[in-house]
Amino acid sequence: MKNKIILLGLAGSLILGNASIAKDNQYIEATNKNRLIKQPPINAEVGMKKVKITSETIKSNTEDIDVDVKIPVVKGLKDEIYQEQLNYKIKSTAKKDLNEFKKIAEELKELNIEWTPEIRINYEIKSDEDILSFVVTTYSYVGGANGMSRKDYYNIDIKGNNIVKLEDLFKENSNYRTVLNDEINRQIKKQMTTNEKMYFEGEEGFKSIKDDQSFYINESKNLVIVFQMYDIAPRSSGYPEFEIPKENIVHILKEVEPITADSKITSFDRIIINKEERKLENPMFQSEKGRVMMPLSEVAKALDFEVTWDGKNKVASMKKGPVSAGAYVNHDRYYFLKSFVYLEEKAQLIKGRTYVPISFIQQVLQGQITVNEDGMLNIIY
Repeated sequence: MKNKIILLGLAGSLILGNASIAKDNQYIEATNKNRLIKQPPINAEVGMKKVKITSETIKSNTEDIDVDVKIPVVKGLKDEIYQEQLNYKIKSTAKKDLNEFKKIAEELKELNIEWTPEIRINYEIKSDEDILSFVVTTYSYVGGANGMSRKDYYNIDIKGNNIVKLEDLFKENSNYRTVLNDEINRQIKKQMTTNEKMYFEGEEGFKSIKDDQSFYINESKNLVIVFQMYDIAPRSSGYPEFEIPKENIVHILKEVEPITADSKITSFDRIIINKEERKLENPMFQSEKGRVMMPLSEVAKALDFEVTWDGKNKVASMKKGPVSAGAYVNHDRYYFLKSFVYLEEKAQLIKGRTYVPISFIQQVLQGQITVNEDGMLNIIY
């Protein structure tokens, strides 16, 4: 079992073994003492409109230990009571870790150790707009080959003055778990195929995101699902992170931004494919959601794909060399190679023709779409 892989000293297991934080605050093995990953410089004060984060240093006068503790302090939230509770939680967690570390360090003195026990707590801001995302990293070294560290992720709705859970980002009754699981599995397969990273397989491998799944929002406003070391991968793969492009989940997000290409298209019967203008036998149209739908077979054939139709399962498939893709009629689920992709609009069957949103080109086939000054869709693939 993967849990047996982690070989830690008894003292190292104790220092971070008692923290009362949710599952996303699991304990992980860090790089060894001499290879501690350095945190980026922390700005003492980061402006975020009316909300800001300042640093508070917690000092220790205990001798023979190395203590470097900087924690974030959130300021400017409208709900001052909630703000006080949040800051108290962050500070009390840091103090608890520090006190447990000191206790173990005192016990180690009797062993005449040759190294200096150390604890470092720092933080990093991931995004600071509508959702304030930051991570607090706690690292301690009390002997052995490696230290121990934990990462606690915080996501705060600045306007709502509350913690944001993963499910809060999505529409009610949406299939966000399935969408995210499929995207994570797709990225895992790709990384393993290219030997970029290795992951556990079978019973120890990734199965599904959890109710209290850790995540953050990055500077590009994309969702990033995060795991601790050894959760789903060996130590060599570090701390797995999976960035989920917003366009892949726009159809289930609570706040959906319009796709500019849809609103710019004014020519529905003419299209440009790889620099060649064509007249469509089956014109495009705009759905009730405002998405421009294009005839899949006609466009696919213009891109030199072979197109087939599975009437029993209502699946339109296209294939060219090693590339295969398709659409499930009356579903927002599409596929590319062996992975599922979810779009903001369901595929439709009209008079024997399958129509898909134009985002199919970018998000499924990974091609490019633009709209020229004449309002004509331009496809590059």
